[in-house]
Amino acid sequence: MSHYYNSYLNVLKREFMLVIIAAVLLVVTFFIWAGVPVFIIGSAVASLTTSQFLVNLCISLSVAIIFSLYFLPINLKVAQDIAVTKKRSSYNSFIRIEIMWILVITAILQIISSLILQ
Repeated sequence: MSHYYNSYLNVLKREFMLVIIAAVLLVVTFFIWAGVPVFIIGSAVASLTTSQFLVNLCISLSVAIIFSLYFLPINLKVAQDIAVTKKRSSYNSFIRIEIMWILVITAILQIISSLILQ
């Protein structure tokens, strides 16, 4: 795990402009990556099921997928670094990193939504 951490630190130091661009885009497009899943996907899933947990899970998962798109360039650079050091394909490393980002963000959002709703 420390290898991923060090790789992220190196990429963020080298490609600082990517961090600034991602931060600005996250603020400017907040209504897209937070509003679309909550209002459109949330209401679509709520019309299909009565389970509040399932609705929250779908909302969290869709927010995580859209949120992770903003960090694609950073994750690609990290995947290339890790692929070289671990001697595997960049595609394989990139898919692993993206899945972990999505799962971690989904878990964080689920914890936050469970704390707010209780």
